[in-house]
Amino acid sequence: MKKVKLVLGGGSAYGLAHIGVIKALKEHYEISSVIGTSMGAIIGACLACGYEAEEMLDLAEDVSTLELFNPLNLDFSRSGIFDGKAILKKFEDWTDSREIENANIPYIAVAYDLTRQASILIDKGSMADAMRASSSLPFIFAPHELGDYQFVDGGVSHPLPLAFADELPGDITIAVNVLPHVANQAEHYKANTAKAPNKLLRYDVFMQSLMQNQGFMAIQSILDLEPDILVDAHQPKLSFTDIKKAREFFDFGYEQAQGAISDHTQPDFAPKLRASYEQFLSRFIHKSR
Repeated sequence: MKKVKLVLGGGSAYGLAHIGVIKALKEHYEISSVIGTSMGAIIGACLACGYEAEEMLDLAEDVSTLELFNPLNLDFSRSGIFDGKAILKKFEDWTDSREIENANIPYIAVAYDLTRQASILIDKGSMADAMRASSSLPFIFAPHELGDYQFVDGGVSHPLPLAFADELPGDITIAVNVLPHVANQAEHYKANTAKAPNKLLRYDVFMQSLMQNQGFMAIQSILDLEPDILVDAHQPKLSFTDIKKAREFFDFGYEQAQGAISDHTQPDFAPKLRASYEQFLSRFIHKSR
């Protein structure tokens, strides 16, 4: 059985699909190491701590949006909305306050440090701190401070951290992208529309904008670094806020992973994958000239 270094991307609630992907992969491979960003770092930590996929699903279904974004945890500083203390405590409970050095398999969380203005690979110390640092969305959570580091979400620079896969052991690299597909078409502006736009919450405005940018960055990473297997596990019928629909994300991730594994056995898989992404990116390049 081949050993896999698993790369899990960010994507808020979309990242719950990682759990179903893990279930499918374990039916065919041995996952020997994992690196993740944001939700990918959270799911990856649970995997590294020995949770089976169904156990991770139980954790996800037990967490409500209200608990994670409790108004009592509001941080009225300029750096963020929520202080993140409640979610850090949840991570400590899930990992039993384990150190990364004591994980079942090698684990890395990717975060971005505002002090150094650089991506940081967290591969030692508190597992819970690594999870919190990697998932610290700017303007939503206050930066997670560890020593002189001020960590924000790793997706700021590496929403799908394929660039660091060689830091981990394994025979093949499998990457899981859950970010929305970047639109390759546009509509023309229509003047004098009578209908007023729907009012969006500040969180919705920020997240929709962020995910479009990160989606494009993920595609560039896939094209440049070419994982052995790519699982496209973005569920377009659900929202990044649908954290209570963990089972639906799980089922979708499982199905997508099974399909990707099956496709990988075809000899022309890699050339077709590269050609499809090159064609996609060329549309943007040509239009920008």
